[in-house]
Amino acid sequence: MLKWRTWAFAFGCAMAWAASAGAGTTADAWSAGRDGPHPAAITFAEKDGGTLLTARLDGLGRVRRARLYLSRAEAVKPLDLLAGIEIYAGTVARGRPLSLVPPSFDCFDVTDAVRRTDGEVSFFVKSFPGWQRDRTRLEVAYDGDKTPGTPSPVKGLKALHRAGQTFLTWSEVAPLAVAEKLTWGEYKKALADARDACAYRIYAHSRPIDARNILDAEFLGEIPPLSCWNTNGRNMEYLIGEAMQKSDEMGELARDYNHYMYTWGPDHPRMDRYPLDRLVIDEKAGPLPPGTGLYVASPVEAGRRYYAVTACKGGVENLADLSAENSLAQPVEESVGPGEPVHQGPGLWGPFFDYPGRRQVYVQWTAPPLSPRPNMYFNWSVLVPPGLKDGEKAPGELYFHGGNFSYAKPRQKFLLGSIQLAPHDWPPSGWYGFNDAFGTLKSYAAGTVSNHTQKRIMAFLDWATQKLPLDPDRIMLPGGDGAVMLALSYPDRFSYVMVINFDEFAIKEGKGSTLPLAWGPKCPEIKDDRGRADWGWAMLDELVLAQRRQDLPLIFCRGYSWGPHVRGFAKGTGRFYDAMLKANQPLMADWTWAQGYLIKPDRYTGLWRGMDMTRTTPLPAFANCSTDKNTEGDGQHNLPMAWQPIKESPQSVEVSISASYRGATVDMAFRRLQQFKPKPGETLAWEAVSVPARERREKPPEPQKGAVAVDKDGFFVIKGLQIGGSFTLTLTVTRGRAR
Repeated sequence: MLKWRTWAFAFGCAMAWAASAGAGTTADAWSAGRDGPHPAAITFAEKDGGTLLTARLDGLGRVRRARLYLSRAEAVKPLDLLAGIEIYAGTVARGRPLSLVPPSFDCFDVTDAVRRTDGEVSFFVKSFPGWQRDRTRLEVAYDGDKTPGTPSPVKGLKALHRAGQTFLTWSEVAPLAVAEKLTWGEYKKALADARDACAYRIYAHSRPIDARNILDAEFLGEIPPLSCWNTNGRNMEYLIGEAMQKSDEMGELARDYNHYMYTWGPDHPRMDRYPLDRLVIDEKAGPLPPGTGLYVASPVEAGRRYYAVTACKGGVENLADLSAENSLAQPVEESVGPGEPVHQGPGLWGPFFDYPGRRQVYVQWTAPPLSPRPNMYFNWSVLVPPGLKDGEKAPGELYFHGGNFSYAKPRQKFLLGSIQLAPHDWPPSGWYGFNDAFGTLKSYAAGTVSNHTQKRIMAFLDWATQKLPLDPDRIMLPGGDGAVMLALSYPDRFSYVMVINFDEFAIKEGKGSTLPLAWGPKCPEIKDDRGRADWGWAMLDELVLAQRRQDLPLIFCRGYSWGPHVRGFAKGTGRFYDAMLKANQPLMADWTWAQGYLIKPDRYTGLWRGMDMTRTTPLPAFANCSTDKNTEGDGQHNLPMAWQPIKESPQSVEVSISASYRGATVDMAFRRLQQFKPKPGETLAWEAVSVPARERREKPPEPQKGAVAVDKDGFFVIKGLQIGGSFTLTLTVTRGRAR
């Protein structure tokens, strides 16, 4: 009996595959342009402030699915992104508008309207900016024989599950490129020349997928051809290295006073020469072969899922030819998780100088909440110093690139023995995240901005602390706005921040800004997931004041403040510096002679001003310092102030402070205290004693004493401390009322 049941099961499976091959599900497409089997079959007529879209459909069997694809160009004006796309079945705007199809939200579900048609179907489209009418297409799946022009089926479908992600690969139908090497320019030309190239559609189901149930399966998305190539990995650092070895013209890097190379972003025409790499999903197997399709699924529930991949050409999808070649016969056992970055190989080095060690490239595949859409990927570089001993942990530098620069080769590295992690903000998100409407037909006003980028960086950091000899207590953030924003969002994860220069991208939202495309225009209608509008998630001063009781790491800034009050030479105070001082957060800034300098850690020991700065190191926060300057030749906040490591116990806290000026007055608060935790409403006694910094006959000032009340948040500020230039002031705060 058992043998019979086994044979019957096998026979049934074979019959099911045979039945699926001839189940009679077909697809057809009508287009407004020249593509597909029915070109120029969609017509347009202006009507009542909108457009009447009409297509003639003859000889359809039972309609299984119908979708209307529209295309919107990048908006010329940011406010155009607020416009919603409203489409109504019929000749007038009546009833409820049609719904967009998830997860890509790039087409509308028109199944009911097409089912009701008697040969001609019409849709009323309210006018919206940027509509590319010639790219409008209507796709219909119905019972019938295969449409002429149906592409060949996909072959070689395989699945690899790892750490909450399923990597699907297949052999492309008539691949556009089969060479081992491909430049970015050749990649673009291959796509431009092949107007009828196959795209690939991904489906998932709890049961094996065949022609009878494929339209009941979950549609995960559509993938363009050439998906095995790492197009997001292109970078200007490669171009700089090539020009350093052999430039196309004399003085290429210094042309236009060294500004020319700063235009070499990922989409610059010079990037056409960039040699693309093929993606690696299995480090042992190496890069994917040319002509391989790739999709990375991120399941939201653990369990068993089947997958299928179909080919689609000109809107005609092959829904009939499903077999074990393109539909998995066995399910994938899936877990849930953020995934793990995959090592791609060595990164850039040289050509004439670099830091010790060899940089390695990783790719991180993401899905919500780490990106606005599934199947996105981002490049990283990781530099581990040589000579680390077994069990030894190294400090980390999480480097944020600026401008058109990238992950490939950071311009600065501060510690000789640190592990340098360099993320890539491409496509640009302002180092924060995206509007949910990014890359879709949804109105940006209906979307929500979330901190996808920050979350994916933290996910990579979590992985790095597990897989690399990285000390999680000693990770610093060099960079600009992105470094500060991440420190404000995750203040207990980082030791300190070094602002090389502020980008001010949230203020300079005008000419050349890419942020309206990522977030939407700065306006009250667009909010983030915390209800902040007008780009409030990137307003550094507002963010600081909103969390003034949260202990931030020390932020040392070179140059003018984010949001300077005066745009001019050597007048660098501004909104961010004001907010940090008002909130009594640890800030030091220098814009002396317009540029200033960074107080860097010692490159050999990693000590900052002789101190081991960790994410839990107690800090003094100075404000209202009498030595602050904002003149034509001198600009700084708290720059002369220095201190020794803070000593604390549950009953007291002590710090020794000095200033390079002859005398100074300053307000001071303690941040990141670990043991000294006074209660709200408690009164503390404090005493400040001046001790000569070196052998002097000068009489020290009288000790300063006082009492300070702890506010409702457990916070206290000692105001008006006087510090002499030749004396070190030792401040002690104890619990209990002052006498």
